[in-house]
Amino acid sequence: MKRLFTIGHSTHSTDLFIGFLKKSQIDVVIDVRSVPYSRIAEQYNKDNLNLFLKTNSIYYIPMGGQLGARYENERLLFADKKVDFNKVITTESFQNGIKRIDNGIKNGHIIAIMCSEKNPLECHRFSLISRFLDNKGYLIEHILPNSIISHKKLENKLFEYFKYKRKVELKIEKILNFNSVQQRLFDSDTTAKSDLYVNLNKLIAYSPSTKHKINV
Repeated sequence: MKRLFTIGHSTHSTDLFIGFLKKSQIDVVIDVRSVPYSRIAEQYNKDNLNLFLKTNSIYYIPMGGQLGARYENERLLFADKKVDFNKVITTESFQNGIKRIDNGIKNGHIIAIMCSEKNPLECHRFSLISRFLDNKGYLIEHILPNSIISHKKLENKLFEYFKYKRKVELKIEKILNFNSVQQRLFDSDTTAKSDLYVNLNKLIAYSPSTKHKINV
């Protein structure tokens, strides 16, 4: 099975971040930020990140142009002008990005997809990239500050909470701090996983005319 990790740099120190990578023997970091810079964690600006990864014998590959979440093209947007991930996956650039990941894994590399957000649910790496790769049979594992959880396990727990929120209390916040995200994401009685992903997509999606931020 093809195996892939994801990680969010958040405001982690470089030593802590490198520790996460080395623990899973990751030798390639693919940066999927559309804008590979951070105002609150300058160590993760593109050039700085490339330098400290190289120092630790880890390849840095910026792929925000292929696997990022910001698009201006009208045909890739919902009616409310937010980016529609189901349309993004049909683009040639996204498919080419997936091919590069696939080739890297075939060549023996252990890859981590990196974005900014600490929590996967707040990031397109979960609801866009990981969902697509999971459907293709990849084993996706999300690196968290205190644990690693598979995409399938997180998706299933999330869906159970989503589907049975009035009957079952699964305490997903013990896994990740999704408090405010939960209340907005689960405001529905739908029983389809596809609906869950559409809701999550709309919650985190970029709009060319509006800045979006989830506060948790």
